[in-house]
Amino acid sequence: MIIRWKPILLALVMAGWAGPTGAQTFETVGTRAAGMGGAFVAVADDSSAAYWNPAGFASGSYLTMVLDRSTAKVNPGGSEGAASRSGLLVSLGMPALGLSYYRLRSTSLTPVTLFTTAAAPDGRKALGPDEVRLDTLITHHSGATLVQSLTPGVAVGATLKLVRGVASSTLVRDGNRDSLLEGGSELSGKGTSKFDADIGVMASRGRLKVGMTVRNLTEPEFRTAGEIGALSLQRQARAGMAVTIRDGWAVAADLDLNSTRDSVGEVRSFAAGSEGRVARKAFIRGGLRVNTAGPMRPVLAAGGSYAVMGSILVDAQVTGGSDRAQRGWGVSARFVY
Repeated sequence: MIIRWKPILLALVMAGWAGPTGAQTFETVGTRAAGMGGAFVAVADDSSAAYWNPAGFASGSYLTMVLDRSTAKVNPGGSEGAASRSGLLVSLGMPALGLSYYRLRSTSLTPVTLFTTAAAPDGRKALGPDEVRLDTLITHHSGATLVQSLTPGVAVGATLKLVRGVASSTLVRDGNRDSLLEGGSELSGKGTSKFDADIGVMASRGRLKVGMTVRNLTEPEFRTAGEIGALSLQRQARAGMAVTIRDGWAVAADLDLNSTRDSVGEVRSFAAGSEGRVARKAFIRGGLRVNTAGPMRPVLAAGGSYAVMGSILVDAQVTGGSDRAQRGWGVSARFVY
């Protein structure tokens, strides 16, 4: 009888992994939001509110549409993990209703710390420190957002979603991190569908707005191929505040209310940013985000918008920082009426 040790050890590693997640961070979607460093929960006044704060539709324009594409990567090298993320958002919104679809893709590399001394029958190590776990989770979110005003200036909203997730997980030999992250999209995965919801609240008075949102309320879990593990979307709670300091200019700050975990460690973000009009058709924005649950991993962000035709705006942003921080870019087109 031939014993295949690699699949057995792989199953043990997957089973012993506490709470594996898809590492889909809050800032995966939203060019305008990312350009402010992620300080957007109390700003969200376009149809990207379906993702950032469903209650934001109440204070937005009569009709908005957003087409958004973004991507980011964290690759510190050494013995730490690495991750790449991308998002695509298509959304339509009015003050009391929104429709949205977004696709999130996350691939992560996590060093294997279990069973590093397990030996195969021939004496060779079956798993060693040069092996990493490669996880990929692709989720398709189709949602409808409903908004209700409670009192003047206070609204609550919920985005009800059908989430189709395709999850895959395997062990690979460590090497070129960029190549391994890119190769994660080629893994065969198992697709399942789950219902989920995001909720939010927004309150405004004068020049001040405050908001709070909770994403992935049910923490949907998606089994990987072979039923040897699962990847889940972590519940994410964030509060924010925004102040209009003068016409056309606002400053904002956000704070995560809970910590989540990605391949590089615990994450609980604080973000601060600003945006404003610098010309009749041009806007600029910038921001900073740091991690308060471990190494700070500061991220600097900058972006801008230009009204190319009447109510149609084009947005762009870039983010960067140290090797331990997220680096990425995003572009979007917005229609605001």
